Amino acid sequence: MTAQILGNAALDRFDALVIGSGASGGAIAAMLSRHGQKVLVLEAGPNYFPGIDQDSPTQPLPLFGNDELKLLHRFQIQPDPIAEPRTFRHQVSDGDRLAVGDYANFAKTVGGGATHADLKTPRFMPDDFRLGTILGAAATAGGATFVDWPVSYDQLEPFYLYTERLMGVQGAVGVDPQAGPRSGPYPMPPGAPMYVAQRVAAGIASFGYTMFPCPTALNSVPWDGRPACNDCGFCQSHPCAINAKGTPGVTTLRKALLTGNCQLWPETRVVRLLADGAGTTITGVEAILADGTRRTFTADRYVLAANPVEDARLLFLSATAGQALGNSSGLVGKNLMLHHGVNVVGIFEDQLHGHRGRGSTHAFTDFRVPSDRSRPVGGIVVVTTVPYLIQQALTYRAQFGQLGVKGALFKKMLRQARPRDRLLSLSMYGEDAPQPTNTVDLDPAVRDIDGIPVARLTYKPHDYEISAEKYYVPTMIDILGASGARFGAQAPNGDPPSSGHIMGTLRFGANPATSVCRPDGRFHDIGNLYGTGASLFPTSSGFNPTLTITTVATYVAASMVFPGSPERGLG
Repeated sequence: MTAQILGNAALDRFDALVIGSGASGGAIAAMLSRHGQKVLVLEAGPNYFPGIDQDSPTQPLPLFGNDELKLLHRFQIQPDPIAEPRTFRHQVSDGDRLAVGDYANFAKTVGGGATHADLKTPRFMPDDFRLGTILGAAATAGGATFVDWPVSYDQLEPFYLYTERLMGVQGAVGVDPQAGPRSGPYPMPPGAPMYVAQRVAAGIASFGYTMFPCPTALNSVPWDGRPACNDCGFCQSHPCAINAKGTPGVTTLRKALLTGNCQLWPETRVVRLLADGAGTTITGVEAILADGTRRTFTADRYVLAANPVEDARLLFLSATAGQALGNSSGLVGKNLMLHHGVNVVGIFEDQLHGHRGRGSTHAFTDFRVPSDRSRPVGGIVVVTTVPYLIQQALTYRAQFGQLGVKGALFKKMLRQARPRDRLLSLSMYGEDAPQPTNTVDLDPAVRDIDGIPVARLTYKPHDYEISAEKYYVPTMIDILGASGARFGAQAPNGDPPSSGHIMGTLRFGANPATSVCRPDGRFHDIGNLYGTGASLFPTSSGFNPTLTITTVATYVAASMVFPGSPERGLG
């Protein structure tokens, strides 16, 4: 069996080889190919976007449907944790592992995790790029390693604007009091608000907070040859069946493929980087093809764009003399961040119609004020709901199972309470403190279906995020009460956090002793290898990271084409 090659199949020599086709890989390919670079993209997962390399006024429909069972429980586009698990422990003293399973195992498909994310796309705040300075002595308290980013908000702002147009972001200017300055408007206005947002608006306002339409890469009007959202209710954790969502498969990757300068190989899993004797130059990559055979691919430059866990895993799999490639700093795989999700749910007497709409349309950012040192630093709070039937049952079991509600009583509650229509949630993306003890490495014994060592996550939350959770949860519950909720409770936290926001492991910075990659994404140790996207993040902020992942990747790619003057890439 051979997977269909997309793009210009005649290309046989490449300026850049990109490992991964998600938010960062697609952005890298789009920028490089736009400027005439020949790009090869290798993606381990299958392609559900047939025809995206065909030039047509409207984009071909993907092979997706609104199937909760297939997407969320049968691993259509995620690695099956039986065949491709990860292992987990809290700390080294736990032994080799505490568990084997589905840990931060987000996506394996053309387009990556952004394919089934709901694609809320707020920008990071200007202060998020200089937390080392803002926090002062607290930046290293309790073993944390907060540092300033090597690029500022002002440097990235034109790239943010460019990326918003590339992805197609709806939003409104001037509605978020914490937002940084903008040099231009959003491509399109906000879509219709969900009733759940209107229902909680007065409660949020009564605490002096400002709710606003959350920027989202989802068409509110026809844009870029794709239709407007029809509010089918399957945005959360589902790919879009009509291409209204600005996922990489129908935005960045498609644009790259249509230039004639890009070639995409699905079902091609890179398992090793090949380096010269000194370990300072990558000479090729070894990959497993769809038919199980192995092949070596070469290019002038190589880009790690799988995700922060798989990027680090690949460097360890490519170790020479027992040392991960590019690891003179000792920081490869360290400072893993997952976002400390905080979820509070309220049960209302009246129907909220949470299954009608995009899952979430509004948010507030009043907890995210790093410069206010009188309280913990929180994150954006999204007004959301539980729109799916299976998901609602699992949520209620988690909530009320702790109270002894089970069996016939649980079934009766599901039938009578109609929880899908009566549950409203406030979800805060709490910032993870970067810690060198939170790591990705290789499990010494567990192998995947190809016989390759799996990634092992060592992760334990820091008091920084635990303090924020304890501080803000009572207020979040009070907001629900002020909005008319009959009951309110905090949902159990995942262990590790269940957030799909994975960041860190290849920190970038100017000092090779304290970072893995340079400010332009290139490895300090390896002249033709680049990190990109979320892997580079020194800190996680308190916002959905996809827009910043794509923006940083675009910045890195522009720096490859125009060293020292990346802004020229936007012209």
